[in-house]
Amino acid sequence: MKTIIIPSDFSIDSIQVAETVVRNAKEEVRILFIHLFHVADDIQDLLFSNYRKKEYEFVSDEFRHECDMLKNVYAGKLKSVTIEFFYGSKLAVFKNFLDYNKADFIAYSKSYGIPKLSKSSIDALPVVLKSGLPLIDADEINKSAFSDIENLR
Repeated sequence: MKTIIIPSDFSIDSIQVAETVVRNAKEEVRILFIHLFHVADDIQDLLFSNYRKKEYEFVSDEFRHECDMLKNVYAGKLKSVTIEFFYGSKLAVFKNFLDYNKADFIAYSKSYGIPKLSKSSIDALPVVLKSGLPLIDADEINKSAFSDIENLR
């Protein structure tokens, strides 16, 4: 089983990346949607803030419903769909996060990018590119599938 990390803004575009990856997977997969946030610098923010609970408000019921539909459609291949938040800006800590989650690949859409959710969001693409994990660009998968169809005609 492979674990695929998908940096996400919890939109339908993120679901499309996951669907492309799962549809083309040769073995069972586990999907982990993540979003990266800065850690607050102010000690009072750290002590008295409930910012870790607020981030879950960014995950809409529609997104959760789409995740459930994805699990139902690909029940034989898709073993789990999880939502996590990463707090920090250091590459070494992000690599530890990836190791802890036993990540095998990071999937994204180059054309869509990885939009920020709030002012405390981190620009995830530079961190993802430096992570050392193999990257899957869903756009390239879709483009090659489309060209295969064209070649059959």
